[in-house]
Amino acid sequence: MYQHCIALKYARYGNIKPYGDEDNWLLPAYTWLGFHCGYCPQIWLARGSSAITGFRSKSLLKKSKFINRNRREAKISANNILFEFDVLPNKSVFPVDYDLWCFILSSLANTKPNSSKQDFDKNVRETLDYFLKEEITSKEKGEEISDCDYIWDWGNFDGDIDAYMKKYLFVENDQIVVPSLNLKTAKRIICRNEKQKKKLRKIGFIEDRIKIKNVAKWNF
Repeated sequence: MYQHCIALKYARYGNIKPYGDEDNWLLPAYTWLGFHCGYCPQIWLARGSSAITGFRSKSLLKKSKFINRNRREAKISANNILFEFDVLPNKSVFPVDYDLWCFILSSLANTKPNSSKQDFDKNVRETLDYFLKEEITSKEKGEEISDCDYIWDWGNFDGDIDAYMKKYLFVENDQIVVPSLNLKTAKRIICRNEKQKKKLRKIGFIEDRIKIKNVAKWNF
């Protein structure tokens, strides 16, 4: 199951494409990802869990001792709608592991959007080098260390970012990106109230596919 969260005002009965928001602090990260997947910006979908879509989570960023969360959080919106898909016919599906994406997000977001791939890669290398060194130091001191393979294995890649990302980031575990998305192919549409359901019907979505859920009590 693939899940995409979108504000009701942007929902369309048909294909949607991502829009480039120049004020979005994540734009540099999307730019770097575009060097690999071939398109920027991207539409993001979770694979199996809505918690990372922003539909019911207080933040898109997972809590971790490695992640710099000194950015404004992406708050949930009462007008967000969740679209669920059994399969995605788009041939341009590109996998992005959630944990490692969050790990390198700060180094990517703090790079200028018009930077070259080499500049982005340099910042990511420095981040990986720093945390690997920190973990090695902690281990030597007998302190708590991480069990993240993607941190400990970095030293075996001799700085080869592309090979490293192919092994650890560009794998389909929990999220993917696509250049466009056909919302009318969704098998289930989750909204919060009857008013939203009425608007979705007016847009053209099929009644039987629209479900009203109490998000606070629903595990999905």
